[in-house]
Amino acid sequence: MAEAGTNKKLVNRAQEVKQQSKERAIMAKAKELDMPYVNLMMTPINPDLVRTLSKEDAEQAGVALFLQTGKKLRIAVVDLDEKAQALIEKLRKSGYWVEVSLCSEESIGAAHKIYFTEKYKKEAELATVVKEEDLGSVAQEIAGLQELKSKIEEAQYNVGMNYIEVGAYKTNASDIHFQPEEKNVLVRFRIDGVLKPVFYIEKTTYEGLLKEIKYLSHLKLNITDIPQDGQYYFTINQRQINVRVSTLPTHYGEATVMRLLDIQKTTIPLEELGFEGVALKNMQEAATLTHGMVLVTGPTGSGKTTTLYTLLKSIDTKAKKVITLEDPIEYNLEGISQSQIDEDNDYNFAIGLRAVLRQNPDVIMIGEIRDLETAETAAQASLTGHLVLSTLHTNSAIESIPRLVNMGVKTFILAPAMDLIVAQRLVRKLCTNCAESKPLTDSEKLYLSKMLESIKGKGIEPPSMPTELKHPKGCEKCGESGYLGQIAISEVLRFDQKLRDLILENKPLAEIYDYVNKNSKMLTLHEDGVLKAVRGVTTLEEVDRVAK
Repeated sequence: MAEAGTNKKLVNRAQEVKQQSKERAIMAKAKELDMPYVNLMMTPINPDLVRTLSKEDAEQAGVALFLQTGKKLRIAVVDLDEKAQALIEKLRKSGYWVEVSLCSEESIGAAHKIYFTEKYKKEAELATVVKEEDLGSVAQEIAGLQELKSKIEEAQYNVGMNYIEVGAYKTNASDIHFQPEEKNVLVRFRIDGVLKPVFYIEKTTYEGLLKEIKYLSHLKLNITDIPQDGQYYFTINQRQINVRVSTLPTHYGEATVMRLLDIQKTTIPLEELGFEGVALKNMQEAATLTHGMVLVTGPTGSGKTTTLYTLLKSIDTKAKKVITLEDPIEYNLEGISQSQIDEDNDYNFAIGLRAVLRQNPDVIMIGEIRDLETAETAAQASLTGHLVLSTLHTNSAIESIPRLVNMGVKTFILAPAMDLIVAQRLVRKLCTNCAESKPLTDSEKLYLSKMLESIKGKGIEPPSMPTELKHPKGCEKCGESGYLGQIAISEVLRFDQKLRDLILENKPLAEIYDYVNKNSKMLTLHEDGVLKAVRGVTTLEEVDRVAK
């Protein structure tokens, strides 16, 4: 037995030496032909590459795809014969940039063995339909995902991601977070603006899922030490869910955040978004303006894009030409020309806006005003017969004025250009299944009396002082949080001539605020939130949390 084992080792060693000699010969041949050389037996290969190059094509042409970065492919060949050249040309015509390396037959065989074995075949059917009757409560859906954890860890990477995507859809999550820690990776969903833990997965599983995410998002698989951004989409119930992907290197590995964008959620009327009274009237009239500037402000995740898209959809695109500049394009809109900003290729908002103006548009939507050049060009465009919609990062509507001035926009341009500024936040709505009423505390009575008094004369008849307010309790339907869904609280500032005069005269912000508070009928974020709390839509605690 010992002698047989020794003979086997000698045979294996002889084969090793023979293969090494062959690899050196292939390396020398590659040098002569001025081609890269690769040894696929020593190269890690992602089995998901079979999606780009099928088993049939690879075997017929005698080639192996061993690395893909977006549209860049690295392919190994034993010989550049007619079949191999035909396949490479086919890939190039499909938009791929192809680099060809020389390798041995054994290398090709090793690669095919990796991604053509049964283990890696992509034959599992992905879930694309979620029936309403199958939907459970948030708590039930998260519990269901926790039970799926073992399946996710054992499944093919695309199937594992499908489980997670469907789970996020069923819980109405806006984001999926993968957070690497020392031993495992925490998966969390952001539901109604608040992060909820779902489960921990092993790091090896996460590495496979991350490769799948990067593949779908056209990110570089071999880059792990710099942030990357990309996007892809999946389909549920014939609805396209766009996914914005962001990766970030951290101490324990790459953290990933996936923002889920459902086009159908942008078809919500302004009233259902949370606008009412004078604010609603001003928003509706803004969509009919022939020229001017409308800004929506607020932090990330405050619903600015949804509000802008709702305004865009209320515009008659058959009679008007609408062009958007976005970074990135979040939803595809019919009847509207959408242009994607590409900073890497020197296509920014300022350059894009100048190009858009040459397209003779009626309405322009700019994803965000980030610099003086964009702000000035947008303001000038609004003065020359265009309706301009955009976003800005400020805490309140009035603060947008000094923000633009500090950017460098001249007051004699800003004052006549501006028509409407909207500041908004998203608050969680009380779960109607479990909300409970409690008598007012003394501090709540004092606070409400002041707020209801300030609301008088602002276009909405304030309700009488309540004796009780609704509070969150928590049940299975809302995942024990007491809240289910979100609604906007907002302040909508409509410009009049007096306000424009104050800006032209460079009056201090305090004086502008005093005028707006006394004359504009604009509800502040807190005032709008208080009205919704009194009606039992949300709570004072929620309003205070988001409108600080």
